[in-house]
Amino acid sequence: MHKKESRKFIETVERIMVRWGYTHSDGKIYGHLLLSESPLTISELAELTGLSRSSVSTSLNRLSRDYLVTVRKNGKTKLFTAIPSFLEKFLRQPKETLEKEVRPLKKLTEVLMEDTKSGEHKLKLQEILSDLKALECILSKIIEMEEMEVECLEK
Repeated sequence: MHKKESRKFIETVERIMVRWGYTHSDGKIYGHLLLSESPLTISELAELTGLSRSSVSTSLNRLSRDYLVTVRKNGKTKLFTAIPSFLEKFLRQPKETLEKEVRPLKKLTEVLMEDTKSGEHKLKLQEILSDLKALECILSKIIEMEEMEVECLEK
């Protein structure tokens, strides 16, 4: 296997996972599992990643909980396999960003604008609000397109 490309693949998966709210360890483990030709044990993952067995175990629990990794037992040994779920995870991002970040920030900005006496500061908050409204509109359109895409895939 191409060592350089494999390393870059794992680093990229790690960055994506961190952006999606996972830890660096989660991303590193998920990347290794995605590239592995066969299921891996906690010990094998610890050796590959340089992480402790307890860190690997914690990450695997989180990844399993989120249906990114499956586990099966072979006697007393647990074997872990990655489930490629980039599309599903990516499709959740615009909706989560809109609901958890953009809309709450927009409401806070509106409240701050009401309490502001300074015309200059009000203009700055208006600029922020305008930017957030545009982002809300764009994210809403993306969500709408994604829902149409999902309908198309189901047909």
